[in-house]
Amino acid sequence: MKTGMLAFVLAGAVAATGAQAQSWEGSLEGGFFLTDRTSTDTPIEDSPFLGTYFGGYASMNMGSLKFAIDGRAEFTDDKGADDVYVTGPLHTGVLGLRLGSQVSNTYFGAFAGAGWFDGYDSEDPMHGSIYGVEVEHFLGNGASVYAQLGRAKAIGDPGDNEFIGYDAKIGYLTPVNYRTTLNVSLESAYSPDCFEDCGASQWGRYTAFGLEGTYSLTDRMDLVGAITYAKITANTEDDGKSTNVYLGIRVPFGAKPKSALRTPMGAFHAAGWMAPLD
Repeated sequence: MKTGMLAFVLAGAVAATGAQAQSWEGSLEGGFFLTDRTSTDTPIEDSPFLGTYFGGYASMNMGSLKFAIDGRAEFTDDKGADDVYVTGPLHTGVLGLRLGSQVSNTYFGAFAGAGWFDGYDSEDPMHGSIYGVEVEHFLGNGASVYAQLGRAKAIGDPGDNEFIGYDAKIGYLTPVNYRTTLNVSLESAYSPDCFEDCGASQWGRYTAFGLEGTYSLTDRMDLVGAITYAKITANTEDDGKSTNVYLGIRVPFGAKPKSALRTPMGAFHAAGWMAPLD
């Protein structure tokens, strides 16, 4: 996670210092979240938990190509429990790169990234990977629809706790008025052969609905609020549920980002639940 956070900070520094000279679109974001959790396998004690999150995005056009980098990290305070079996996952993060091209009002591209999650019997976050394709169609007036399909790999304990499968996300970004924007999304991550265990019918699935609202306090500062409801299913045996409420500040550098595309995190949120549901 330290390596990922360092890369994220460096990306933010590039966006901040080079925004005007390089015509970057970029932003940095940080805030707090509250997560309420349940599990059918082990009792989740002392829920809800308080956490902090940090995120960033920067993009630049290079001729007909568009390059972008983004990252997000979420840290949950376990209230001293030191046991993910009674709290659920505490660390989730992703750092991604993307490259694509826009044809008329539609962007086509590919992405690749590294993710972090709480793995089996580990005091530090473990890492995984994701790569895939994406598309975003701009409808005018700041609205867009987008879709992503990725292949993810996050192994906590080889042959036991493994997520190897797909992460798909669709969404709709639309302005409500000149200050307010809404982003509605649905994400599903599915590992067909392994999750809490490996073997026949040992699949795992993560499904999340998200709603994010952005309100412009000034031209250079946005208030961001979001709610995400997620269900994590370990084949037919156990499931976990998580409702997260986020509140933060987003500071644009250069032009405000127009794209809603960010590296999907669903597979790594799912992977963090493999051990607690085992």
